[in-house]
Amino acid sequence: MIDSLLVSRHIAEYLSTLMPDLPGKLEQIYSEARANRVPVIRREAQLLLRFLCLDKEPKSVLEIGTAVGFSSCFMAEYIPADASIVTIEKDDARYKEALCNVLEYRKDYAERRGLEAPSIQCELSDAEAYLTALTESHRQFDLIFLDAAKAQYPVYLSLIRSLMHKSSILITDNVMQEGSVAESKFTVTRRDRTIHLRMREFTDRLFHSGEFDSVMLPLGDGMTVSRLAGSKEKRDEEA
Repeated sequence: MIDSLLVSRHIAEYLSTLMPDLPGKLEQIYSEARANRVPVIRREAQLLLRFLCLDKEPKSVLEIGTAVGFSSCFMAEYIPADASIVTIEKDDARYKEALCNVLEYRKDYAERRGLEAPSIQCELSDAEAYLTALTESHRQFDLIFLDAAKAQYPVYLSLIRSLMHKSSILITDNVMQEGSVAESKFTVTRRDRTIHLRMREFTDRLFHSGEFDSVMLPLGDGMTVSRLAGSKEKRDEEA
C-alpha cells in the first residue's frame, strides 16, 4: 500500500519496503483503519516515529488525536516497557474503538514478549481543555505526538510548549496538507483557507519564533520534529 502524498510513487514504494512488518495485532488495527478511511499515521511516516521512539526511549508520551488507537499501540511497541502513554480523543465512537484496540494490543504484546506492555491511558476529552489541565498540573512529557484537528494546531502549540522540558521532542503529522501549505492562499479553495492559514501560522512559529529548533520532512503528508530552542546548549551547561 502506497501512502505518500508528497513523493513520487517509485520512491514511496521503495520506502515502504524499508518498514519492518508490523506485529499481528498492529497490522490488523492499521489495515482495518485504512479500509474504513480512518486517518492513521502512514507507512513511511511510521519509519520516523519508530526511529525516534527507539532513539529517545521516552518514559512519558503524550498523543493528541487517538483516532482508533493505532499510533498509541505503535509507539508502545518501540518504547521501554515501563513507559506510559496518555492519548486524547474527543470523538466518542473512536474513543470506544481505541479502548478495545488497546486492550487487544496489550494482550498480544504480553503473549509475544512475555511482559506487560507500556501503559496506554485513553482520555475522552476536548484536546484544548485536557492540555490546559495538564499545563495547570505542571506535567511534562519526553515525547509528544500531535495528529489532531489541523485548524487547532496553533492553539495546541501554545499549550504543548509548557509540557516540554529541555530534552522533549514534538512530532507533528500532516503539516503539508497534500502540499497545499507550500502554495499561496489564493490558490487554495475558499473552504480550505482557514486550515491553510492556521497551518502556516503553526509552521511559522515552529521555524521562525526562536522558541523551537525544527525540521520538516516530506514523509506521508509532511512531518515536523521539534525541540525547545537551545536545548543542546542547556544540556551541555548542565553536564
